[in-house]
Amino acid sequence: MKKLPKKEDSAPLKEALGAYLQRRDYTPQSSGEIARGMGIDSRQRALLRETLKLWLGQGRLLKLKKGAYALRKDPQAQPLLGRIVKTQGGKLLYLPDDAAQEGIAAMLHAECPHSLVVEPRRSCGAMDGDRVRVSVRVQGGTTRYRRGGKGARRPDASTLTAVVYVEEILERGRTRWVGTYRRGGRHGTVRGDGVSAPELIELTERAPEGVQPGYAVVVEPVAYPVARNAAKGRITEVLGDPARTNVCIDAVIHRYGLQEDFPVEVLAEAAAIPAAVREKDRKGRLDCRRGCIITIDPESARDFDDAIAVKRSGAGWQLDVHIADVAHYVRPGSALDAEAQRRGNSTYLPDRVLPMLPPRLCDGICSLRQGEDRLTALCRMRIDSKGAVTHAEFAKAVIRSRRRMTYAEALQVLQGGSCGEAEVDAVLREAGSLARVLRERRMKQAALNLDMPELHVLADAEGNPVDVELTESDPAHQLIEECMLAANEAVAHALNARALPAVYRVHEEPDPAKIHEFGVQLRSYGYSVGTLATREQLAHALEQTKGRPEEDALKVALLRCMMRARYSPDPLGHYGLAKGDYCHFTSPIRRYADLVVHRAFRRLAGEGDAPLPSPARLAGIAAHISETERTSAAAETEADRLMLARYLERQCSAEHPRVWDAVVAACWPQGMTVDIPQLRGVKGFVSRGELPADTHWFYESHTASWRAADGRSMQNGQGLRLIPVAVDEESGFVDFRPVE
Repeated sequence: MKKLPKKEDSAPLKEALGAYLQRRDYTPQSSGEIARGMGIDSRQRALLRETLKLWLGQGRLLKLKKGAYALRKDPQAQPLLGRIVKTQGGKLLYLPDDAAQEGIAAMLHAECPHSLVVEPRRSCGAMDGDRVRVSVRVQGGTTRYRRGGKGARRPDASTLTAVVYVEEILERGRTRWVGTYRRGGRHGTVRGDGVSAPELIELTERAPEGVQPGYAVVVEPVAYPVARNAAKGRITEVLGDPARTNVCIDAVIHRYGLQEDFPVEVLAEAAAIPAAVREKDRKGRLDCRRGCIITIDPESARDFDDAIAVKRSGAGWQLDVHIADVAHYVRPGSALDAEAQRRGNSTYLPDRVLPMLPPRLCDGICSLRQGEDRLTALCRMRIDSKGAVTHAEFAKAVIRSRRRMTYAEALQVLQGGSCGEAEVDAVLREAGSLARVLRERRMKQAALNLDMPELHVLADAEGNPVDVELTESDPAHQLIEECMLAANEAVAHALNARALPAVYRVHEEPDPAKIHEFGVQLRSYGYSVGTLATREQLAHALEQTKGRPEEDALKVALLRCMMRARYSPDPLGHYGLAKGDYCHFTSPIRRYADLVVHRAFRRLAGEGDAPLPSPARLAGIAAHISETERTSAAAETEADRLMLARYLERQCSAEHPRVWDAVVAACWPQGMTVDIPQLRGVKGFVSRGELPADTHWFYESHTASWRAADGRSMQNGQGLRLIPVAVDEESGFVDFRPVE
């Protein structure tokens, strides 16, 4: 048996451990990460674990998510900071920062909840998006105590609750409000949505000429609503009649603080960048211009940031993933870099794109266009016949894309057709074979298969919705997805192995309580599932739903149970993808996280003096771009919902409306709520009056279902086909009617 270190040897380790945990740049780490950070050899790791366990029992330590440890600090000795979020239901939630979570956890003697409710009377006038400093008072309904480790006694955590008081508003989340102009009062008023803007805003100045009641306007706040004082502001921009779709999209852009135009200094820097690759740019790079390198993107794409080359290598393959070398053109400290970081990512709206980089870069010199020289970051992998990456190397390269393929063209080749070039056909077929092996390996590792059709609302020249397009996850899409996942993982693994500062894409384990609720939902559909305590059980449950009418609806339900993926300077792993090390490397044109990774990648490619951010700056970047991603996602969702509502509204009066596949979610005496997986985000309802009129229907309470006199039934989990009959654009609620 392995001998444990002697107790007398523990004093130096405890002293070193205490100093390590108190370092200013320390972030919560697992025991293994602490051991590596302290340089502890394998003989002392058992003693380290014993010390951590002892200190945890004594209350000196906190154990956070992913088994990470942090010193328990005096919660009153540090400010509790965070952000306020207002839900559609009107609730105010406080989302604590990481440091605040630690302090609140110390007070509760338990893990800090993801969010805490703030009562309006304790909000100090805080609104959605505001950054705040709070105080927390712990209340408990009992004085029971339970015994902790090593004789320590502490309150029963189940009896403690946190009451949040907003003490100070540090930064307002929104510096402009969007609403609808109304006449009344001295200068008129503006009606907001009650979430991103106050419900009523009193104008302090006369409205601009030409503004009509009902027009969408942008308001600059003059006074925020505090206590009984009304919100006040002045109109700075008139967007126009919200009946016009482009006006509604403009309102979404302003509501979420997004920006279309680039500052003058950013455009000037972009204009100074050459439109073509110069001879001096190619020096020191691997020349891959003669290789058969292809891009595969949607037909409407204008920026191509990834390209692949695949060939057989023994019993396996060599996969080259080329990514646009944006870091060559966007340097730290430049106006381009500052604006890209501020935006965080590109935002894709139904009628326009708000790019992270000016068009001269994203559509020009950084885009891997067919037949043009372009600079790339190359991740070259050797992959065996079972899909395992056996070797990876990294380099700066120059390429000339042989062929720009659309997904439809690539799919045709994968299904036995030809694009007219034998070499391109061969690359595609090898890539298809490799992708199948990579995907099979990923699924065997219990990755969660959450692929669903993507919905795109198509607009006419005036921006009005005219049709809906569903994009399936076909073999061509999966080919690119698997190649990019492999490159992201290989780069992340290399960065972590060399301890290079970078931003990782992390996805933490879901809340067990939410997974329990998902299990209840699965059982209501008749599935036999276990506790769903492991990812393997979840993956098996998803496999059971394959091909069933409710498959997509249940995938959406599971997504709602999951933690939101985010960026972190620590490689915490990706739960959904079943990967330990994972980062975003493959889209630097549209994500700032990838640009940060590319700067660390330069070290992997042999550029030893490439400047890298400090740990503190990296943590700030990770938090900021996680937030910009959430903002963009919310704006995209709202714009898509609005466009979809307008499309469905037109369908209500169409002679031959489109029929949608749906699943009954729940039955009530008033009717049925329904899930339409293809219309994610739409709240559907079938009222009792819309049930087929050729027979008598009655609600059966003990089975929570609708029954008909002729034996038909409508019950939870049943598939049916629907057409829309009424749309509430503001709420996104749609009434449907079943069709035979």
